[in-house]
Amino acid sequence: MAKNIVKEVWKFLDTNSTITRSMQDGLINTRALAKHIVKEKKLDASLDAVISAIRRYELTKYDDVFGTAHKLLLQTINISTRSKLAVLSLQKDADIQQKLPDLFAMIQYIRGDVLRISQANESIKLVFDMKNLTSVLALFPKSKIIHVECDVAEIDMHLHPKMQSTPGILAITATELAMNGINIVESVNCPPEMLMYVKEEDLLKAYNVLYQLCSSQKRK
Repeated sequence: MAKNIVKEVWKFLDTNSTITRSMQDGLINTRALAKHIVKEKKLDASLDAVISAIRRYELTKYDDVFGTAHKLLLQTINISTRSKLAVLSLQKDADIQQKLPDLFAMIQYIRGDVLRISQANESIKLVFDMKNLTSVLALFPKSKIIHVECDVAEIDMHLHPKMQSTPGILAITATELAMNGINIVESVNCPPEMLMYVKEEDLLKAYNVLYQLCSSQKRK
């Protein structure tokens, strides 16, 4: 039974990086955390047993993974933004594929137009300027459109080249935004850049959060 309690507590901590980070910073009351875990996991265990499991948790594992990721984020080369974008999700099939060349012809790259394309097994996602929304929607049958998100902003984080081989980068940035009430509409990893999309109303706040995350001033 004792082993099962430790396993459940550690599993909870492994999947709650915000709590683990606060533990590492000495901001967590162990007894309060134990009560929270008992309630959340509905554990049939004494409070002392859960407290013991928490104290035995290997915070060095957090240090190894997220500590390295934090240090790499401090070497962020640049953070830039772009607003007035739309995100369009389409069904992925032969009809849509045939329409894509017409889309490419419509985008004026020389004038600074944006077009980002990502695909999964069943869908294709397009990111482009709001000014082209009407024309882009006219290209595709309504029956093939899954979702349209308007008034989206892009945050482009130009990171250190080692981001490709460093776990925890996306987890840290996503957690930091979530803790500040900011929803990520879409994200694209294109090393050495990481693109995150938020609603325009959240852009300024999101930029400030990520800037502080990547600022050496915050970590001193």
